[in-house]
Amino acid sequence: MAGRSLYLSILRNKPHIAFVIFFSLSLNILLTGDSSPSLDLIRGKTLDIFSFLYSPLTWVKSSFLLEEENALLREKNLRLFLQVESMLQLVSENKRLEHLLKFKRESKLTLLASKVINKGLHSNITSISIDVGSLSGVGVNNPVLTSSGVVGKTILVADRSSVVQLLSDLNFRLSVRILPSEATGILRWVGRNFCEIREVQKNAVIEMGDKVVTSGFSKIYPRNLPVGEVIGITDERGSFQKIISVRVNDDLGSLINVFVITDQSDELD
Repeated sequence: MAGRSLYLSILRNKPHIAFVIFFSLSLNILLTGDSSPSLDLIRGKTLDIFSFLYSPLTWVKSSFLLEEENALLREKNLRLFLQVESMLQLVSENKRLEHLLKFKRESKLTLLASKVINKGLHSNITSISIDVGSLSGVGVNNPVLTSSGVVGKTILVADRSSVVQLLSDLNFRLSVRILPSEATGILRWVGRNFCEIREVQKNAVIEMGDKVVTSGFSKIYPRNLPVGEVIGITDERGSFQKIISVRVNDDLGSLINVFVITDQSDELD
């Protein structure tokens, strides 16, 4: 029964089977047979046809290989980029820490180094949290600064951490002097690292770029701590005072390391 089915199947597909057999024999003769000019010409044409028919498959295969290589190259480039960025960050961090260490060594004040551990815990106060507290000698209303200048004061102190009210808080006020004129006034935050000094006498000689420092009139801040520089001067109409615009020295939104003044027995000259 099986033999009869095979026989009938061969009869039904006889043209196709014959084509495959003769085509295979022709290829065998063309590719391996004796050499002659006419046969060589046919062989060449046949190879050209097969090359043309196979070229799309070669192109697809090459495209896949190129895409895979490109993916590997992109991954390597990303890894190299991240390594370079990490190295640049380490160099920047090292320079910043060296600058802080130099500032602490040269300062006559008793400074306690600390690191910012959180920001904005109090919704109604612009503040940061630092990793030092009463066990390290920190008290309420201790001045907080960086090597660039004043950034705030402590308002809440725990054993191992403290909350610092920043200069950028709208309720923060700071008594300052403008050098070299020695004009004094009250500094308050305006926004985007800018402050205003009010209650400055109109006859005070103030110029752009003048330095702004703490006045020393406050019991909290010693004299001559840097704050910022003058970037604008406005005379108030009908008043004996002028308004001074100031750019503070620090970006208060990106503080990482700060110092707490725990002893003011040796103030800055």
